Amino acid sequence: MADVELRSVSYSFNGRIALEDVSFELDSPFFCAVMGPNGAGKTTLLKVMLGLLKPQRGSVRIFGHDAVREANAVRRLVGYVPQIVNVDIHVPMTVEEVVAMGALSRDLPPRFMTRDIRRRVEEVLKLVELDEPSALFQELSGGLRQRALIARALIGEPRLLLLDEPYSMLDFDMKCEISELLYRLHKERGVDILLVAHELSPCIHLEPIVVLLNKRVYAVGRAGEVLTIENLRKAYPGLTEVPAGFILGEDHG
Repeated sequence: MADVELRSVSYSFNGRIALEDVSFELDSPFFCAVMGPNGAGKTTLLKVMLGLLKPQRGSVRIFGHDAVREANAVRRLVGYVPQIVNVDIHVPMTVEEVVAMGALSRDLPPRFMTRDIRRRVEEVLKLVELDEPSALFQELSGGLRQRALIARALIGEPRLLLLDEPYSMLDFDMKCEISELLYRLHKERGVDILLVAHELSPCIHLEPIVVLLNKRVYAVGRAGEVLTIENLRKAYPGLTEVPAGFILGEDHG
């Protein structure tokens, strides 16, 4: 049995297909990027893997646990990093408080910031190279906010990190820095990585396993095998060929 295994997974919202017969396997250690346009079902895929959505057909197993029947066990093994745009930055919380939420959310009320949690916050902030625990989260740059969210996911010591569009709203240099951070966590800390993104330029040099997704899986493998013009044309209906290469149009349907 593979460490991550999806078998014929399908999910629809009010009759509108989000995922259709999605199957792939990943064996640890892996650094994987799921690539696809808007509306491809990437966020739905992550929610299904976390057990937040129940597949209408098919099954998901994470490190041997059924993502639906054993959702709590899966969430103890998996850290989740949401899109920055889905995080409310208007609540005046410090970086330390945001990161500590990753540990406090696992405890029953009442929840207190203990000395042990402060120590763990300090450790994960060091891992992500963020040394501003007292700074307000809302005042950080996009790249530093992303590092804080990664630290929040790491505080639970997950075996797998799932990241939803970690390059969103970042300039290219910062996207590359986040890629290098994730790869370092993967190599040095043994954390498996699965991120979803529109495009893979920031991490393509790291030779990730690529899952090409647009509601269904069109290819799985190394970038050189997967990112062919034939495969991209299937997954990106808006693809336009130009003399210098091609442009990936977005599919919002």
